[in-house]
Amino acid sequence: MYLLEMLTWRSKVSDSASGPGRKESVSADDHLGTDSSVGAIADPGAALFSYGERYIDVQGAWQEDRRGIITFAFIGIMYLLQYMALFGNVVPGIKDLISGLDPLGRPLTAEGYIFIPLFILMWVVANVVFFRFAWRWLRLEIFVQRRIVVRFNRITKQVHLNRPTYAGGVVTFPWEATIADMAGGEGSSKNEGGTLLLAWPSHYSGAGFDDLCIVGGAVENRQQAEALWEYIRRYMEQGPSAAPRPARLRPLFPWPWDSVRSTLNFLVPSWRTGDKGLVLTFALILSPLLLLHSLCHWLSLLLCWPTWWPKTIRSAGLPDAPVPRLTVAEDFGAEVAGKLRASVITVVEKPGSHANPHNAVDSAGVDSK
Repeated sequence: MYLLEMLTWRSKVSDSASGPGRKESVSADDHLGTDSSVGAIADPGAALFSYGERYIDVQGAWQEDRRGIITFAFIGIMYLLQYMALFGNVVPGIKDLISGLDPLGRPLTAEGYIFIPLFILMWVVANVVFFRFAWRWLRLEIFVQRRIVVRFNRITKQVHLNRPTYAGGVVTFPWEATIADMAGGEGSSKNEGGTLLLAWPSHYSGAGFDDLCIVGGAVENRQQAEALWEYIRRYMEQGPSAAPRPARLRPLFPWPWDSVRSTLNFLVPSWRTGDKGLVLTFALILSPLLLLHSLCHWLSLLLCWPTWWPKTIRSAGLPDAPVPRLTVAEDFGAEVAGKLRASVITVVEKPGSHANPHNAVDSAGVDSK
Protein backbone atom coordinates (compact mmCIF):
# COMPACT_ATOMS: atom_id res chain seq x y z
CA MET A 1 0.00 0.00 0.00
CA TYR A 2 1.04 3.62 -0.45
CA LEU A 3 0.33 4.89 3.08
CA LEU A 4 3.83 6.20 3.76
CA GLU A 5 4.00 7.97 0.40
CA MET A 6 0.64 9.68 0.98
CA LEU A 7 1.50 10.80 4.52
CA THR A 8 4.90 12.10 3.43
CA TRP A 9 3.39 14.26 0.68
CA ARG A 10 0.51 15.51 2.83
CA SER A 11 2.96 16.55 5.53
CA LYS A 12 4.57 18.92 3.02
CA VAL A 13 1.37 20.46 1.64
CA SER A 14 -0.58 20.74 4.89
CA ASP A 15 -1.13 24.10 6.58
CA SER A 16 1.00 23.03 9.55
CA ALA A 17 3.98 22.43 7.25
CA SER A 18 4.25 26.17 6.61
CA GLY A 19 3.56 27.25 10.17
CA PRO A 20 6.03 28.98 12.48
CA GLY A 21 8.78 26.93 14.06
CA ARG A 22 8.78 24.30 11.34
CA LYS A 23 12.18 25.09 9.81
CA GLU A 24 14.67 22.24 10.10
CA SER A 25 18.25 21.80 9.03
CA VAL A 26 20.59 18.90 8.27
CA SER A 27 24.31 18.66 7.69
CA ALA A 28 25.61 18.14 4.16
CA ASP A 29 27.92 15.45 5.56
CA ASP A 30 25.04 13.23 6.70
CA HIS A 31 24.38 11.68 3.29
CA LEU A 32 26.01 10.09 0.25
CA GLY A 33 26.17 11.84 -3.11
CA THR A 34 26.17 10.34 -6.59
CA ASP A 35 29.98 10.13 -6.51
CA SER A 36 29.99 8.17 -3.24
CA SER A 37 30.73 4.48 -3.64
CA VAL A 38 29.74 2.19 -0.78
CA GLY A 39 31.64 -0.95 -1.77
CA ALA A 40 32.53 -3.40 -4.47
CA ILE A 41 29.19 -5.24 -4.53
CA ALA A 42 26.56 -3.93 -6.98
CA ASP A 43 23.39 -6.01 -6.91
CA PRO A 44 19.82 -4.81 -7.58
CA GLY A 45 18.25 -7.90 -6.05
CA ALA A 46 14.60 -8.06 -7.16
CA ALA A 47 14.08 -4.28 -7.26
CA LEU A 48 14.16 -3.70 -11.05
CA PHE A 49 11.04 -3.65 -13.21
CA SER A 50 12.85 -2.98 -16.49
CA TYR A 51 16.39 -2.65 -17.79
CA GLY A 52 17.67 -1.03 -20.96
CA GLU A 53 20.43 1.04 -22.50
CA ARG A 54 18.66 4.32 -21.72
CA TYR A 55 17.08 3.73 -18.33
CA ILE A 56 16.19 1.34 -15.55
CA ASP A 57 12.89 1.25 -13.68
CA VAL A 58 13.12 0.51 -9.96
CA GLN A 59 10.47 -0.26 -7.35
CA GLY A 60 9.59 2.93 -5.49
CA ALA A 61 6.98 1.82 -2.94
CA TRP A 62 8.19 0.83 0.52
CA GLN A 63 5.28 -1.45 1.47
CA GLU A 64 4.23 -2.71 -1.96
CA ASP A 65 4.44 -6.32 -0.79
CA ARG A 66 2.13 -5.60 2.17
CA ARG A 67 -0.98 -4.71 0.20
CA GLY A 68 -4.17 -6.72 0.57
CA ILE A 69 -5.58 -5.63 3.95
CA ILE A 70 -7.60 -2.75 2.50
CA THR A 71 -8.76 -5.01 -0.33
CA PHE A 72 -10.00 -7.58 2.19
CA ALA A 73 -11.95 -4.90 4.08
CA PHE A 74 -13.35 -3.50 0.83
CA ILE A 75 -14.56 -6.91 -0.36
CA GLY A 76 -16.18 -7.58 3.02
CA ILE A 77 -18.03 -4.25 3.06
CA MET A 78 -19.09 -4.64 -0.56
CA TYR A 79 -20.45 -8.11 0.29
CA LEU A 80 -22.63 -6.59 3.02
CA LEU A 81 -23.68 -3.46 1.13
CA GLN A 82 -24.11 -4.80 -2.38
CA TYR A 83 -24.68 -8.54 -2.23
CA MET A 84 -26.68 -8.92 0.98
CA ALA A 85 -28.34 -5.51 1.23
CA LEU A 86 -28.80 -4.67 -2.46
CA PHE A 87 -29.77 -8.05 -3.86
CA GLY A 88 -31.26 -9.39 -0.64
CA ASN A 89 -33.45 -6.41 0.34
CA VAL A 90 -33.28 -3.39 -1.96
CA VAL A 91 -34.04 -5.09 -5.28
CA PRO A 92 -36.81 -7.33 -3.87
CA GLY A 93 -38.23 -4.29 -2.04
CA ILE A 94 -38.42 -2.28 -5.25
CA LYS A 95 -40.20 -5.19 -6.93
CA ASP A 96 -42.68 -5.32 -4.03
CA LEU A 97 -43.37 -1.60 -4.32
CA ILE A 98 -43.99 -1.89 -8.06
CA SER A 99 -46.24 -4.96 -7.81
CA GLY A 100 -47.95 -3.95 -4.57
CA LEU A 101 -47.45 -7.49 -3.25
CA ASP A 102 -45.16 -8.86 -0.54
CA PRO A 103 -42.92 -11.94 -1.13
CA LEU A 104 -45.82 -14.23 -0.12
CA GLY A 105 -48.14 -12.70 -2.72
CA ARG A 106 -50.27 -10.78 -0.22
CA PRO A 107 -51.14 -7.08 -0.67
CA LEU A 108 -48.41 -4.83 0.65
CA THR A 109 -49.35 -3.24 3.98
CA ALA A 110 -48.91 0.40 5.00
CA GLU A 111 -45.87 -0.58 7.01
CA GLY A 112 -44.34 -2.06 3.86
CA TYR A 113 -44.81 1.18 1.95
CA ILE A 114 -43.03 3.00 4.79
CA PHE A 115 -40.18 0.68 5.75
CA ILE A 116 -39.15 -0.48 2.26
CA PRO A 117 -38.42 3.11 1.02
CA LEU A 118 -36.78 3.85 4.37
CA PHE A 119 -34.45 0.86 4.01
CA ILE A 120 -33.62 1.85 0.42
CA LEU A 121 -32.79 5.36 1.63
CA MET A 122 -30.56 3.96 4.38
CA TRP A 123 -28.77 1.80 1.81
CA VAL A 124 -28.15 4.81 -0.46
CA VAL A 125 -26.87 6.90 2.47
CA ALA A 126 -24.57 4.07 3.61
CA ASN A 127 -23.04 3.85 0.13
CA VAL A 128 -22.59 7.61 -0.16
CA VAL A 129 -20.98 7.87 3.27
CA PHE A 130 -18.70 4.89 2.67
CA PHE A 131 -17.37 6.04 -0.70
CA ARG A 132 -17.25 9.70 0.36
CA PHE A 133 -15.06 9.11 3.42
CA ALA A 134 -13.31 5.84 2.57
CA TRP A 135 -12.32 6.62 -1.03
CA ARG A 136 -8.95 8.19 -0.16
CA TRP A 137 -8.06 5.16 1.95
CA LEU A 138 -9.25 2.67 -0.65
CA ARG A 139 -6.94 4.29 -3.19
CA LEU A 140 -3.93 3.44 -1.07
CA GLU A 141 -3.91 0.06 -2.84
CA ILE A 142 -6.90 -0.24 -5.21
CA PHE A 143 -8.34 1.96 -7.98
CA VAL A 144 -4.90 3.53 -8.39
CA GLN A 145 -1.77 2.91 -10.44
CA ARG A 146 -0.42 -0.57 -9.87
CA ARG A 147 3.19 0.33 -9.10
CA ILE A 148 5.23 3.28 -7.89
CA VAL A 149 8.21 3.38 -10.22
CA VAL A 150 11.45 5.36 -10.14
CA ARG A 151 13.10 5.72 -13.55
CA PHE A 152 16.83 6.45 -13.78
CA ASN A 153 17.67 7.78 -17.25
CA ARG A 154 21.43 7.71 -17.77
CA ILE A 155 21.25 9.57 -21.11
CA THR A 156 19.49 12.68 -19.79
CA LYS A 157 20.97 12.26 -16.28
CA GLN A 158 17.54 12.58 -14.74
CA VAL A 159 15.46 10.72 -12.17
CA HIS A 160 11.69 10.43 -12.66
CA LEU A 161 9.31 9.46 -9.85
CA ASN A 162 5.91 8.12 -10.91
CA ARG A 163 3.46 8.14 -8.00
CA PRO A 164 -0.28 8.71 -7.53
CA THR A 165 -1.33 12.36 -7.52
CA TYR A 166 -2.10 12.20 -3.79
CA ALA A 167 1.56 11.25 -3.21
CA GLY A 168 3.16 13.89 -5.47
CA GLY A 169 2.44 12.61 -8.97
CA VAL A 170 5.14 12.47 -11.66
CA VAL A 171 8.21 14.57 -10.87
CA THR A 172 11.65 14.94 -12.47
CA PHE A 173 14.93 15.77 -10.73
CA PRO A 174 18.56 15.97 -11.88
CA TRP A 175 20.56 12.84 -11.11
CA GLU A 176 23.40 14.88 -9.59
CA ALA A 177 20.98 16.23 -6.96
CA THR A 178 20.33 12.71 -5.62
CA ILE A 179 21.52 11.85 -2.13
CA ALA A 180 21.32 8.43 -0.51
CA ASP A 181 21.00 7.05 2.98
CA MET A 182 20.79 3.45 4.16
CA ALA A 183 19.17 2.08 7.27
CA GLY A 184 19.00 -1.36 8.84
CA GLY A 185 21.28 -4.00 10.29
CA GLU A 186 24.96 -4.04 9.50
CA GLY A 187 26.28 -6.04 6.60
CA SER A 188 26.94 -9.05 8.80
CA SER A 189 23.37 -9.10 10.05
CA LYS A 190 21.03 -11.42 8.18
CA ASN A 191 17.76 -10.73 10.00
CA GLU A 192 17.66 -6.94 10.29
CA GLY A 193 15.44 -5.16 7.78
CA GLY A 194 17.05 -2.55 5.57
CA THR A 195 15.98 0.39 3.41
CA LEU A 196 17.55 2.55 0.73
CA LEU A 197 16.31 6.12 1.02
CA LEU A 198 16.92 8.48 -1.90
CA ALA A 199 16.21 12.18 -1.50
CA TRP A 200 16.31 15.30 -3.62
CA PRO A 201 16.73 18.34 -1.36
CA SER A 202 15.75 21.69 -2.83
CA HIS A 203 19.20 22.90 -1.82
CA TYR A 204 20.66 20.70 -4.57
CA SER A 205 17.82 20.33 -7.10
CA GLY A 206 16.56 23.91 -7.03
CA ALA A 207 13.00 22.56 -7.25
CA GLY A 208 11.74 24.65 -4.36
CA PHE A 209 10.70 21.58 -2.37
CA ASP A 210 12.30 18.48 -0.92
CA ASP A 211 11.35 15.00 -2.05
CA LEU A 212 12.30 11.49 -1.06
CA CYS A 213 11.56 7.89 -1.94
CA ILE A 214 12.37 4.51 -0.42
CA VAL A 215 13.74 2.58 -3.39
CA GLY A 216 13.62 -1.19 -3.69
CA GLY A 217 11.08 -1.69 -0.92
CA ALA A 218 12.07 -3.28 2.37
CA VAL A 219 15.28 -5.28 1.78
CA GLU A 220 16.74 -7.80 4.19
CA ASN A 221 19.62 -5.77 5.62
CA ARG A 222 21.83 -2.76 5.15
CA GLN A 223 24.23 -4.68 2.92
CA GLN A 224 21.49 -5.25 0.34
CA ALA A 225 20.53 -1.57 0.50
CA GLU A 226 24.14 -0.58 -0.16
CA ALA A 227 24.41 -3.08 -3.05
CA LEU A 228 21.26 -1.61 -4.65
CA TRP A 229 22.56 1.95 -4.35
CA GLU A 230 25.90 0.94 -5.82
CA TYR A 231 24.14 -0.75 -8.73
CA ILE A 232 22.05 2.34 -9.50
CA ARG A 233 25.06 4.63 -9.10
CA ARG A 234 27.25 2.58 -11.43
CA TYR A 235 24.50 2.35 -14.04
CA MET A 236 24.06 6.13 -14.06
CA GLU A 237 27.74 7.04 -13.78
CA GLN A 238 29.47 4.30 -15.81
CA GLY A 239 26.74 2.72 -17.93
CA PRO A 240 25.30 -0.79 -18.45
CA SER A 241 28.75 -2.36 -18.67
CA ALA A 242 29.30 -1.59 -15.00
CA ALA A 243 25.77 -2.66 -14.00
CA PRO A 244 24.71 -5.62 -16.16
CA ARG A 245 21.14 -6.80 -16.55
CA PRO A 246 20.02 -8.86 -13.53
CA ALA A 247 18.97 -12.46 -13.93
CA ARG A 248 15.41 -11.66 -12.84
CA LEU A 249 13.22 -8.59 -13.25
CA ARG A 250 10.14 -7.83 -11.20
CA PRO A 251 7.05 -8.43 -13.34
CA LEU A 252 4.78 -5.50 -14.06
CA PHE A 253 1.86 -7.84 -14.80
CA PRO A 254 0.06 -9.11 -11.68
CA TRP A 255 0.78 -12.84 -11.81
CA PRO A 256 -0.84 -14.74 -8.90
CA TRP A 257 2.36 -16.57 -7.93
CA ASP A 258 4.11 -13.24 -7.42
CA SER A 259 1.45 -12.37 -4.85
CA VAL A 260 2.18 -15.64 -3.06
CA ARG A 261 5.90 -14.82 -3.10
CA SER A 262 5.25 -11.33 -1.74
CA THR A 263 3.10 -12.72 1.08
CA LEU A 264 5.80 -15.20 2.12
CA ASN A 265 8.66 -12.68 1.97
CA PHE A 266 8.54 -12.01 5.71
CA LEU A 267 9.49 -15.64 6.36
CA VAL A 268 12.61 -15.60 4.17
CA PRO A 269 15.09 -14.14 6.72
CA SER A 270 14.01 -16.64 9.40
CA TRP A 271 14.15 -19.48 6.88
CA ARG A 272 17.74 -18.64 6.00
CA THR A 273 19.06 -18.10 9.52
CA GLY A 274 16.72 -19.95 11.86
CA ASP A 275 15.20 -23.36 12.41
CA LYS A 276 13.66 -24.33 9.06
CA GLY A 277 11.40 -26.88 10.72
CA LEU A 278 9.97 -24.24 13.05
CA VAL A 279 9.44 -21.81 10.16
CA LEU A 280 7.71 -24.50 8.10
CA THR A 281 5.44 -25.41 11.03
CA PHE A 282 4.59 -21.76 11.56
CA ALA A 283 3.78 -21.35 7.85
CA LEU A 284 1.53 -24.44 7.86
CA ILE A 285 -0.41 -23.19 10.90
CA LEU A 286 -0.92 -19.81 9.27
CA SER A 287 -1.51 -21.20 5.78
CA PRO A 288 -5.24 -20.23 5.65
CA LEU A 289 -4.39 -16.62 6.54
CA LEU A 290 -1.41 -16.58 4.17
CA LEU A 291 -3.58 -17.92 1.35
CA LEU A 292 -6.23 -15.28 2.05
CA HIS A 293 -3.59 -12.55 2.12
CA SER A 294 -2.13 -13.78 -1.17
CA LEU A 295 -5.57 -13.75 -2.78
CA CYS A 296 -6.34 -10.22 -1.57
CA HIS A 297 -2.87 -9.07 -2.65
CA TRP A 298 -3.52 -10.39 -6.14
CA LEU A 299 -7.02 -8.90 -6.31
CA SER A 300 -5.66 -5.52 -5.24
CA LEU A 301 -3.26 -5.59 -8.20
CA LEU A 302 -6.05 -6.59 -10.57
CA LEU A 303 -8.14 -3.64 -9.35
CA CYS A 304 -5.36 -1.21 -10.36
CA TRP A 305 -4.15 0.03 -13.72
CA PRO A 306 -0.61 -0.10 -15.15
CA THR A 307 1.78 2.73 -14.36
CA TRP A 308 1.76 5.20 -17.24
CA TRP A 309 4.59 7.58 -18.17
CA PRO A 310 4.15 10.90 -20.02
CA LYS A 311 5.33 10.81 -23.62
CA THR A 312 8.29 13.12 -22.99
CA ILE A 313 9.66 10.77 -20.33
CA ARG A 314 9.02 7.65 -22.44
CA SER A 315 11.05 9.09 -25.31
CA ALA A 316 13.71 10.83 -23.21
CA GLY A 317 17.20 9.85 -24.31
CA LEU A 318 16.24 8.95 -27.88
CA PRO A 319 17.90 10.84 -30.76
CA ASP A 320 16.28 14.28 -31.30
CA ALA A 321 13.90 13.72 -28.36
CA PRO A 322 13.43 16.71 -26.03
CA VAL A 323 14.81 16.58 -22.52
CA PRO A 324 11.99 16.58 -19.92
CA ARG A 325 11.80 19.77 -17.91
CA LEU A 326 12.79 19.55 -14.28
CA THR A 327 9.94 19.86 -11.79
CA VAL A 328 9.57 22.99 -9.67
CA ALA A 329 7.17 23.80 -6.83
CA GLU A 330 5.10 26.13 -9.03
CA ASP A 331 4.04 23.16 -11.17
CA PHE A 332 1.60 22.28 -8.38
CA GLY A 333 -0.11 25.67 -8.30
CA ALA A 334 0.61 28.84 -6.37
CA GLU A 335 -1.07 27.79 -3.12
CA VAL A 336 0.62 24.38 -2.91
CA ALA A 337 3.94 25.87 -4.07
CA GLY A 338 3.93 28.26 -1.12
CA LYS A 339 3.45 25.39 1.31
CA LEU A 340 6.11 23.29 -0.39
CA ARG A 341 8.68 26.08 -0.28
CA ALA A 342 7.88 26.76 3.38
CA SER A 343 8.53 23.10 4.25
CA VAL A 344 12.04 22.99 2.73
CA ILE A 345 14.76 21.67 5.05
CA THR A 346 17.95 23.73 5.15
CA VAL A 347 21.15 21.90 4.20
CA VAL A 348 24.13 23.27 6.12
CA GLU A 349 27.36 23.21 4.12
CA LYS A 350 30.69 22.94 5.90
CA PRO A 351 33.00 25.96 5.55
CA GLY A 352 34.99 25.68 2.33
CA SER A 353 32.61 23.16 0.72
CA HIS A 354 31.00 23.81 -2.64
CA ALA A 355 27.27 23.78 -3.31
CA ASN A 356 25.88 21.31 -5.78
CA PRO A 357 26.18 22.65 -9.34
CA HIS A 358 22.53 21.82 -9.94
CA ASN A 359 21.29 24.29 -7.33
CA ALA A 360 19.48 26.18 -10.07
CA VAL A 361 16.84 24.54 -12.21
CA ASP A 362 17.07 24.84 -15.96
CA SER A 363 13.52 25.74 -16.96
CA ALA A 364 14.12 25.00 -20.64
CA GLY A 365 12.79 21.87 -22.24
CA VAL A 366 9.52 20.04 -22.14
CA ASP A 367 7.32 19.75 -19.07
CA SER A 368 7.24 16.23 -17.68
CA LYS A 369 4.08 16.63 -15.68
